[in-house]
Amino acid sequence: MLRLPFLWLALLFIIALPSCDLFEYHPYSGNLKFKNLTAENVAKIKALESYYADKPSFQFAFISDTQGFFAETEDLVQDINRRNVAFVLHGGDLTNYAFTDEFERMHRALAKLQAPYVTVIGNHDCLGDGAKIYRNMYGPLNHTFTFNQNKFIFLNTNFLELNSDAVPDTNWLEEELESAPENINKIVVSHVPPNDAVANKEKEQAIAELLRQHKVLLALNGHIHRYRAEQTYDDGVWYVSSASADKRGYVMVTVTGDKASFENIDF
Repeated sequence: MLRLPFLWLALLFIIALPSCDLFEYHPYSGNLKFKNLTAENVAKIKALESYYADKPSFQFAFISDTQGFFAETEDLVQDINRRNVAFVLHGGDLTNYAFTDEFERMHRALAKLQAPYVTVIGNHDCLGDGAKIYRNMYGPLNHTFTFNQNKFIFLNTNFLELNSDAVPDTNWLEEELESAPENINKIVVSHVPPNDAVANKEKEQAIAELLRQHKVLLALNGHIHRYRAEQTYDDGVWYVSSASADKRGYVMVTVTGDKASFENIDF
C-alpha cells in the first residue's frame, strides 16, 4: 500500500497530465501548428500576377505523392529551387497515414520551396481524421484560384476513403468550369485519375464530358506514382500524371498563351 505522501504525489501527477507537454498528442488529433495554408499560398501567387502579366509564358512544377518520402522530397525541393517556376502544384498524398505529424513534417519540407505551393487532397490524406486535418491545415477539399488568364480547379476525387457517392462533386466542377470566361485557360487538378480502378466509375464519363465540353487545357493527376501523359478519351484533353517523390520525378508545365507543354523531370 502507498503511504499517504506518495499517494498525494501520484494524484497530483495524474491531474497534471492533461496540461503536460511531455506526452505526444494523438497522431489524428489535429492539434495543428499550421493553418489555412492554401489561402496563404494563393495570396502569394496572386501577388505575382502583375510581374507575369506581360510575360509571354510562365512555368509551374506539378508534383505528387510525396507521401512520407521525406529525403526524396528534400531533393525534389532542391531541384525545383534551381528552376524558374512561378509556383508549385501538389497532386495529393502529402502523407501516407494522414497523421498530424506527417502533415506538419511534409509542410516543413515543402515550405523550403522558393515558390508558393498549392495542394489537392489525396486518398492517403483522407485516412482516419485526415480530411478534417487537411481542411484545418490547408482549407476546402474543392477549391480554385486564378492566375492572370488561367483558372486552376482543384477537385477532390477520393470517394472510397471518404465513403461518399457525392465525391467527386461534378455539380461544383461544372459550376466552376462554366463560370470561367471562354478566353481563360482551365486546368483541373485532382488526385485520382477518372479512369483509375479506385475512381468513382459512376462519374467517370460525366467528368470526361465536362472537361471535353469546356475545352480544359490540362487535367493533372497523381496517384499512379509514375509519369503518364495521354489523351485518355481521344478528345483533345491531355491527362498528365506526375511520378511520386520516391520515383524521383515531377512534371514541368509551361503555359504560353492558350497552349501548354509539359515535360517529365527526373531529379
